[in-house]
Parts: sequence; C-alpha cells; structure tokens
Amino acid sequence: MNKNIPKIFGLLLSDMSIENSEIISSADGFFVVNKSISNILSTKGIFDFLSSKGERLACSNFFDDWFLYAVPDQENYTYGLLKLREQEHDTAVGTLADGDTPGVTISFISFGTEILCNCLNDPTEENRKKLNSEINRVVANRGQRHNEAIKRYFKNPESQGAYLVADMYIRHIASFAENKCLSVPEHYKKLAKQSALHKKADKSARLPRFIESLNTSAGRIICDNENIYIENRENPTEYEALAILATHTGNTSLYSFAAEVEYHARFLTPFVRIKIPFFGRSIYDSAIRADMTVDDTEFQGPAPFYKENSKIVKRQYGLHRQSINTVCRMEKQ
Repeated sequence: MNKNIPKIFGLLLSDMSIENSEIISSADGFFVVNKSISNILSTKGIFDFLSSKGERLACSNFFDDWFLYAVPDQENYTYGLLKLREQEHDTAVGTLADGDTPGVTISFISFGTEILCNCLNDPTEENRKKLNSEINRVVANRGQRHNEAIKRYFKNPESQGAYLVADMYIRHIASFAENKCLSVPEHYKKLAKQSALHKKADKSARLPRFIESLNTSAGRIICDNENIYIENRENPTEYEALAILATHTGNTSLYSFAAEVEYHARFLTPFVRIKIPFFGRSIYDSAIRADMTVDDTEFQGPAPFYKENSKIVKRQYGLHRQSINTVCRMEKQ
C-alpha cells in the first residue's frame, strides 16, 4: 500500500475498520474507501444511533450509501463524502430510512473525520449522535459552505476523481444484477413511458433515445426500458456500463458525468448565493452537492453536460480519452 495514503485512511487500516483492497485511488491523488460508512461502523459493533428526535435508527438505512473520499490539499488531504445509491424501496415498505432514488452525489463540503474516529473508538450514544449530525451537515443540511480544496480539485477539468467515482458506481450497480438482469430505476422507467406516449422529441426522450441508439450499436438489446441485460456482472461491457450510467445518473458518457461534476464546482461562487424567487433556494445550494441522478424534481436549467458536443464535455473527452481505463471508456466516433 502506498505510504502516501491519506492519514485517516491509514488510521482506519490500522484499527482494521477497512482493508487495503478497499482503498482505491486515481493517478492524481484522489482516494476513496470502497466501503460504506455503515459497513465501517459495523466493524466496531455500531449498528444504530439516536436521531435528534430520540429515535433509534439503523445505520444500514442511512449510512449505507455514503463513502469517504479524500482530495489532495497541498501536503495533506481534505475529506468529503459521496453517495453511491442503487434503487431502494424503503418508502414502499414503510422503513424509516433515507431516499430511494438511485444516483451519485459528491458533496463539496468537508467532512470532520475526527468525529468518525471518535465514534469508532468510543461509540457512546453522544458520539453516535454527533456523527449523525456531521453526516447530515455534509450531505443534506442547507446553509453550508463549500471547502476550497474540494472545489479546486473538482473544478479542474484535468482531475481524474470523477472518472474513478463513475467507474466505481457502475460496478456497484452491476453487482445487483440477478440472472443477467438488472431492473432500471423507477424514475427512468416512468421517463421512458412518458417519452413513448408523447412520441416526439421532447425533453423526456433524451435518455430513451440514447438507450435505443445503444441497442443498435451493440447489435442486441442492452436495455428494453424495463431491464438492463448484463452478461457478466463482475465485468460489464462498455454498452452495459453506459446503459447503467444513463438510466441511473442521466449521463450518456463518462465525459458527461465528469463535466457535470466540474460544472457544479464552477458555480460555487458568492454571486450565486442569492435565492431564486419561487424556487426557495439559490443556485449555490444546488451546486454545493453535485447530484447525478434521474428524478422528477431536477432543476430544468441549462445543462451543457448532457450534450456530448458541448464545450465542457468535449474538453473532458480531449483531456481524458487516452488516460482513462474503465469499463465504459468511449472511443471517438
């Protein structure tokens, strides 16, 4: 293991909360622990916590989608949290949990790792409560401010971290395939039905049209708008990976995914903190957590990262097409 791994990752290794194989990194020094916060806590026998309302909640229902990452910050590292969520159904069965909508979220708010370490070393009710509050601050609470080192890293179009996260997510989702079949997310399924009903090129047709072109290029049905067909869930093909990315995050390439992360980071400036009338929040509030998903509530503003021929996506392609080595690498057509 590289001796230059982030300090907190080393501490988690030394107390056996994680293993060497669960630390992944990019060539430019971006690190992720490929083990959820919930699973890290479980290694110390921490399975629940008290909410601010005094309710006892299961860690596996709230912290199972969140992963610790680190970006280089001069001679040190700054830590954050990112979400990798599959389609969940907690609301349907009445389970008290976080959201069900699949997708990726990268929070640009720094995470207080000392609070995590305190909880692991001394899992009192108070320390568990503090950890819950800190995670909520980073992933959900409004009125927060971004971290400059995190912004600087993801704003740089040359950064490789977003590609690592996308690949990590694709493999995560592919692992849920059963009998070579993976159901598409509920929101995508609704979008595809809406597109079929309208039978016109409105905004609901963008992703279904892409899936149709993917099937044509592959010479077989990769996705029929109900399921994605994956031959080997341990090693999804390029077409299968792109079907996962499109139906779960709304991005039709790795370059689009990375461009969306960059786009969010570039909006973290003081002048966009003014609240938009009738929207209830500012552009800054939306940008502070890059949320790649397909849902019913996404802000319908300009989205150049969804256009493969846009400047921001083409720049990502030009910078990374020769260096990335992932299941969904796309060659120039």
